[in-house]
Amino acid sequence: MAKRVTVIGLDGMPLAVLFRLIDLSAMPYTKHLVQKSLVRDLYVDLPFTLASWASISTGCNPGKHGVFDCLLPQPGAEPRLVTRELMERPTMCEIAALNGLKAITINVPMSCPPAVKRNHIVVSDWTYPRLATWPSSEMETVKKILLREGPPQPIKTVEDRVEQVIESVVRRCELIEYMYTHRNWDLFYAVIPEPDWVFHIALGEIVNARGVGKVALKIFERIDKLIRVLHESAPNGTLFIMCSDHGFMEAHTSLNINVMLERMGLLKTLIHKLSLRTRFVHWLAKVAPSWLKSRLKYGRAWILARKFIDMRPFITGRIPIDYVNSRAYATIAYNIYVNLSLPREEREEIRREILRTLEGYRYMFEVIEYGERYFHGPYTSRAPSIVLIPRDGYNVSTRLAYRNVVERGKWYVHSSRGMILLHTIDSDVDLDSRSIVRNVDIAPSVLAWLGLPLDPDMDGVPLVRVRKPRYRQYGPIYRAVKALRRTQSS
Repeated sequence: MAKRVTVIGLDGMPLAVLFRLIDLSAMPYTKHLVQKSLVRDLYVDLPFTLASWASISTGCNPGKHGVFDCLLPQPGAEPRLVTRELMERPTMCEIAALNGLKAITINVPMSCPPAVKRNHIVVSDWTYPRLATWPSSEMETVKKILLREGPPQPIKTVEDRVEQVIESVVRRCELIEYMYTHRNWDLFYAVIPEPDWVFHIALGEIVNARGVGKVALKIFERIDKLIRVLHESAPNGTLFIMCSDHGFMEAHTSLNINVMLERMGLLKTLIHKLSLRTRFVHWLAKVAPSWLKSRLKYGRAWILARKFIDMRPFITGRIPIDYVNSRAYATIAYNIYVNLSLPREEREEIRREILRTLEGYRYMFEVIEYGERYFHGPYTSRAPSIVLIPRDGYNVSTRLAYRNVVERGKWYVHSSRGMILLHTIDSDVDLDSRSIVRNVDIAPSVLAWLGLPLDPDMDGVPLVRVRKPRYRQYGPIYRAVKALRRTQSS
């Protein structure tokens, strides 16, 4: 019997919320699937979208695949955006394609442009600058399904925001269903980002099935229909995997890390260069009480406020940091960087100073560690100077829209535990029922099921028991393919 694999990623889905959605009858087919599957919490190395999907796709921690952040600090300059070119390991779909199998990748972060294009259909994800397909001949089909004619509908209420996400997930599910049933594949890998988007808006309302949360349940009803189509259409011998890149939680205490660094004299801002109106908004953001900020971000007041003032300091966290002259700063919630242009001895002293200060907030964190110690591999030189991963109920904010280093409020934020479901369709298999499953275990599980050699550099362990696993170094092949692609494009 030919072996195939289906991997469906639900961005930001924690296991507890999945079970809650089942209890709310929003995902009846998923309930049926859960009852006959291996289901576990999924522990992630860094609960950040780009890094975690890269770890899932490659089976390696960020120290080996090279993606830690959305920004890469540069000495004496602004940070540069992280792109696929900086990812140093092949994805599981690229490995399958290199071995002659047919692979499809849809909407997976850090997959575009693909280095391996033969035997590989790829549709770009929401973090890529534009809609693109490989091969380009797929573009017409993708545009026909994903893009709707007419101007975008104006957002006047919080419900409008949720309806926009519902429309997005409907189109995305249609595309996934079409490609799944109309193209040949041995490995099918797609990510649905909409759970993350709506959890940021209304996590508490969803789990309590109140207000806008009731409307948001339509998102998961549509995803449930997709899961049914994929599962029932999968050929015998298919390993069916559902997983997420991180979880979600409601936090009530936040460490405002860039505010802390500014108080320590390590961070400089560019607020003085902003317009008077924008500077006033930043000041207003700082002096506003936390309950008001929560109302502005999660309540109906957001709709009214955005009509009259610049909401960026409140919502998107635009942080006017002077990256060149700051001695330390945070880009995303989990990463603190010491300026690379400083002498090594000074950088080390700054790190020690930050760690001493963070000891006063140790109760808030699962991890406070040097980046090169927390991660391992040849690319730890790109790792953050310090990694911060909060415990459940705590948040780390990089915004400068706060007065206090620690603040009480409400935040819907990422957590370090996602979910994984494994099910085999009409095939006997010995699944490893270990209690702790990591995001890096998914790629080696996929390769093991397909009967392909495992990469000895992978950090994960297959969840599918293999009697005599074979091994092959894919890194040198991948680097050669990347070099060839660069030569061809230049």
